Amino acid sequence: MEIEIKIRLPSEDATCMLEKTLGSPIASEDQNNVFFDGVHKELIKSRLVFRIRIIQKSDKVPVAVVALKGNAVLVNGIATVEEEEEPIDIAIARQIIDNPNLIPEAAKSHRLLQKIVERVPCPDGYSHMGRFKNIRHKFQWREYLVEVDRTTYPHGTAYEVEIESTEPEKAKESMTSLLDEHGISYGYSQRNKFENMFYGTLL
Repeated sequence: MEIEIKIRLPSEDATCMLEKTLGSPIASEDQNNVFFDGVHKELIKSRLVFRIRIIQKSDKVPVAVVALKGNAVLVNGIATVEEEEEPIDIAIARQIIDNPNLIPEAAKSHRLLQKIVERVPCPDGYSHMGRFKNIRHKFQWREYLVEVDRTTYPHGTAYEVEIESTEPEKAKESMTSLLDEHGISYGYSQRNKFENMFYGTLL
């Protein structure tokens, strides 16, 4: 179970103000996120989200990761979700992105893909659910790894702060206190990134 706080920032200016306050990032990632489902939306009907993410880190060879998420809940800026992730060969990942119907064949040699195709069979094939790009800057602030995201959808850009923590209320209070101290506007995220992509929102 992943637990994290999600705080929405209103603009690029507010995001830059926060990053200046946090100091120099310890890492940066360009993420290309692509989502898949059966042609009859079998996975989403089971409250499951299947994603392949291609990650380009600074001065490193890009990598790819498969994720399966389920039963996501987001209340008052605190998100919980059941999640499994597993690396996948980037060439295979790109082939799947080009042709989602290669998923069953790729699953024969990939544990998480195999779990996905067995858990929710999609006998009539697979298709894209959607995609978005995300630029993530990571900061070490106090005891927290703070991730600042700029997420670009076809319908606009959203700005968000995420902190994964086993004590989310404490983490949320610490971050909101910092934002208040520096006069940076914010609100709690009302939808996760997948939901914003799916519904065409920036909430």
